[in-house]
Amino acid sequence: MEHLLGLLRVHIHRGVNLAVRDVTSSDPYVIIRMGKQKLKTRVVKKNINPVWDEDLTLSVAEPLPVKLVSSLSL
Repeated sequence: MEHLLGLLRVHIHRGVNLAVRDVTSSDPYVIIRMGKQKLKTRVVKKNINPVWDEDLTLSVAEPLPVKLVSSLSL
C-alpha cells in the first residue's frame, strides 16, 4: 500500500455560458485528473449554465509538480 501524504479536495462550483455542443444545449461535466486518478462530476443535462456544487477528493501519495489545466467536457 502506498504511503498517503494527504488529500486534495477540489470544489467544482459552476460553469457559465458554456458552448452549445448538442443541437440547442449541452450536457456538461468536469473531469479532474492527477497521476493515475481520474474523477468526474455528475452530468447536468441540457444546460449551458450548470451548477455542480460538488467536492472531488484525490489522494496524494507522493510529492508531484503541480500543473493546472482547465478542462470541461460538453
